[in-house]
Amino acid sequence: MELIELLDGSLSAASDVRAQCEVRLTNLLSTRGFALQLSAFLFSKEASDAQRQLSALLLKKVVTSYWVRNEDVTYVVDEMEKMQIKQTLISALHERLELFTTSKLQTAFCLILTAIFERDWPDQWIDILPTILTMISSQEKLRIEFAVRFLSLAGHHFGSDSCCDLVTSVFPHLSRIFGLTMEFSASTRSQIARIVQNSLLMVGMEAQVGNTIALQLLHENTTQWIRLFLEQLAMPVQGVKDYSIKIQILTTLASFAREWPKEMTNVLPEIFPRVYGLLLHDMNAYEQHVVLSSCSEEEGYDSDGDGALIGQSAMIVAAFEFVRGAIHAPTKKTRQLIVNGLTDFVYVMIGYMQITVCQMEEWREEPNKYVADEDEESSTFSVRNAATDLLTELETVLGRKAVAAALDAAQRRLKADNVTNWRLQEAALVVVGCLAASTLDAWNKNATEITQLLDLSAFLQTLFKVMNAESQEIYLRARALWCASRLAKGMNQEMLDAFLQVAISGLEQGQVLPVRMYACRAIGSILHYVTGNARLQNASVVIIDRLASLAEQSTHETLHIALETLVVVLQESEEIALESAQRVVTCFLYHWSQNLNDPLISELTDGAFGALLQLDNASITASVHAQVLPVIRSMLVKSCSDLGSTGTGIYTASSALTILKTLLRHSFASSNTVSSGGVDSATQQLGAQIVQQSFEPLVNVLGVIDDEKVLNFGSECLKWLVMFAVESLAAYTTASGTNGIDTTLAVSANLLSPAVSDASAACVGGLITQILLKLGPSLPTATVQSILSAVCARLAATSLPSLVQSLCMVFARLVHSHGRDLLNVLEHLPAPTTRDGQNQALNMLTFVFQTWIEKQQDFYGLYCIKVTISALMKVVEWNDPRINAITVTGSVVNDMNADGIGIQTRSKARCAPSNKTQHTTVHFVTKFVVLLAKTLSNLAEEEEEWQSSDDSEGEEDEKAEYQASSSIFAPAENYELLSDALDAHDTVEGHGDEPEEEFEAYFDPLNDVNLKTVIPYALQKVTADANLMQAILPELTAADQEALAVSSST
Repeated sequence: MELIELLDGSLSAASDVRAQCEVRLTNLLSTRGFALQLSAFLFSKEASDAQRQLSALLLKKVVTSYWVRNEDVTYVVDEMEKMQIKQTLISALHERLELFTTSKLQTAFCLILTAIFERDWPDQWIDILPTILTMISSQEKLRIEFAVRFLSLAGHHFGSDSCCDLVTSVFPHLSRIFGLTMEFSASTRSQIARIVQNSLLMVGMEAQVGNTIALQLLHENTTQWIRLFLEQLAMPVQGVKDYSIKIQILTTLASFAREWPKEMTNVLPEIFPRVYGLLLHDMNAYEQHVVLSSCSEEEGYDSDGDGALIGQSAMIVAAFEFVRGAIHAPTKKTRQLIVNGLTDFVYVMIGYMQITVCQMEEWREEPNKYVADEDEESSTFSVRNAATDLLTELETVLGRKAVAAALDAAQRRLKADNVTNWRLQEAALVVVGCLAASTLDAWNKNATEITQLLDLSAFLQTLFKVMNAESQEIYLRARALWCASRLAKGMNQEMLDAFLQVAISGLEQGQVLPVRMYACRAIGSILHYVTGNARLQNASVVIIDRLASLAEQSTHETLHIALETLVVVLQESEEIALESAQRVVTCFLYHWSQNLNDPLISELTDGAFGALLQLDNASITASVHAQVLPVIRSMLVKSCSDLGSTGTGIYTASSALTILKTLLRHSFASSNTVSSGGVDSATQQLGAQIVQQSFEPLVNVLGVIDDEKVLNFGSECLKWLVMFAVESLAAYTTASGTNGIDTTLAVSANLLSPAVSDASAACVGGLITQILLKLGPSLPTATVQSILSAVCARLAATSLPSLVQSLCMVFARLVHSHGRDLLNVLEHLPAPTTRDGQNQALNMLTFVFQTWIEKQQDFYGLYCIKVTISALMKVVEWNDPRINAITVTGSVVNDMNADGIGIQTRSKARCAPSNKTQHTTVHFVTKFVVLLAKTLSNLAEEEEEWQSSDDSEGEEDEKAEYQASSSIFAPAENYELLSDALDAHDTVEGHGDEPEEEFEAYFDPLNDVNLKTVIPYALQKVTADANLMQAILPELTAADQEALAVSSST
């Protein structure tokens, strides 16, 4: 009685009653005897369909959660109760099946059986399969349908050892049922096709490992079932449910083509005409019932009982997916078969790519849905998107032959007599635009199969006419604009100028959204190819104004496109008006503050502000600071208060510091700062403004937020302030009464403390370096010694390569700035406590140079290598006995592997086997000489890799024509929008921008060091010193000697 009340309560419309009953039922699931009680009620005649459905779901939950013991549960159904439940289920299959006449109840019952089958069959439930086989071999329709449904759901749980027996015992009955088209529904027959697919794929895997019985079964059944499937494909559709069987058959045939490409070669010539005929035959019905119908096709969809959507569109997509699967067949016969019929196939496919009346109505009601459905990155399920995906796949695999066939089909559609059908023209332009990159490449190579098909100049002129014809359908005009933007690389200067004007007009506020969206894309493409910036400068005010207006009116779907284009325009501009810059900043600040959790908008904002500051216009720079700094200040303050309440403080602080870092880097990297060799008055004024607005909120954030990105970005911001605003820091007094210098020292000490993770302290070295360089002379000796000790303590405790490099850079810069005095300071300081298993150094001098030169080979980034190598050269030139006496770990000794002899470059190290290795112990100068030789080899190797990469780029296009690509993605175009660049580089930078360390190199004369010159010179000095060579030669391995000989001869 309680069970019935709980079930009814869980189905109640009253939310409070429903919640109470659901909690009670959830608790009962792990109660002994409840599962048996559920199974008994499930098959009682008193239960309603709704109660029965819920009981089945609860019983399945018991099986999936409490049937097998694992670490996550303490309760498990006991064996006696399991046995009784399984007996009840088997008994119900014989005696109570008439209670489960609806597809939903049958599926619920089958899911229980499948869950137990997965866990207990065959060892602990031998009765289930004989019962199912008895049912499927009977003449009773209900029992047959139930058995088929079970096998379709449980098919994945049959092991490879039992799949052959299943095929032998079940397939004769399945083929008999499949042929009874008038008695059994399309849903049942589609389930049979799914069983055939799963079973034969498993049999195929057995055949591949040498099972002769499986191989024989595969040959006997595959041909028979393909024949049955093709007969079914040709049958007319009586109702929407009939599409389910065709969809499943196409899916099954596609899986066969993918899994057995060679075996299917002889069958595909029979299959392809049937699939093509299916598309051709259904074309008129598709135009009438889908393209020209004002009713959404989804309203005509139905479920086949397993939750899959069915309908004509779904069937068309399945047909396209079949072709996608087949084109990867490695046989020439299959490829040639596809190529021969490709023009006709694409011609028909274009008919299915037409914009529907229903889509147009949706886009008019919600214009932004057009972007969601039609943008190049759209993930919307549609026939159009499936067709373009197939087109991309054909281009990738078949190369220029596919491009020529598709262009031929598109031209036929565009030149057809029925020119009033703008939908077909628009779909044809989609095809041309998708293939634009390959088309232009072939055109530039004067490939006759393309140039004979497409008069590019005339085609572009036609597109211009369509774009400018106000009488044309707006979606055709938008598509023409998009297509032209994809072909911009093929335009001459006159065409580019005309296209730029068309694109600018497309941004007018009166234009509909599709035109404005593609105008954005077009401008991005044009800017990539326009030679000279005069035209852009003349139009920049209008372009920026219209793009800002579009961004202000955009929703989430269109915002990224507008902002991306705006950043591209800013990065390509040599100068812009102050009013335009102010509007851009206002626009980005608004969208940034409203979308802090959107990383793309944050990166785009960062790119926009960086581009404005790179203009090196004092008025614009001052305006950007005036607008942005108060926002950053408020965000930093807000982030501290949001830590406990909303939990968004970390995201707010991280985003704010990203922008602050950009402001600092680009503001200080002005031509005046660099040319003057110091900090000019304008830079000092900017520095003072930034310190007043952001310093105290910045250090407060670093004191309360323990986040890797926040701490690293924050330390970089402090580094730039120390570099260019140290006087302002000294003059600043915090709310607690300390000055900016002492506060900065406190923050740096905290970043060096063991409480901060290695990853969070990865950038602290740059901050410490600037503190010692800018403030060292004015700091007390004890403070400097304390900083050096903290750096060494952290260096001794870490193994993170980036942090090791950052900290070693501190001492490298001190070598350059303080010379031999640094050695005297380090000698009198104690060495840090080393980790277990490491020898304790004599003093800090020994520890620093021992650690540095042992880790030098792991350093990365050309600027860092220049600074550290040149510093080591200075140290060796001093010929200081304290340095010469230091012993370090030398090269690898590997006598067991002759291949190990030779220059050990980075590529060899990556490929070397992970044998146990031994190392020599050598003196500092010996290690230094070997290090120079290896560095020179690495530089030569990397240069060779770049040259090899450049040489191979020209060959890839030709290879694509003759062999299939292993990638399923089409080649990228030369032009990338910022969102594409973000995926690849995780940052948005202006042209020529580099990572933080390389950006710092902008100010450092050491970045002008030519390693290919100074290293050979240093090696020549070493080899010319007979006494030195006599001292180090005994410590060199054979590989070291070879490396030294090679590098000395270059």
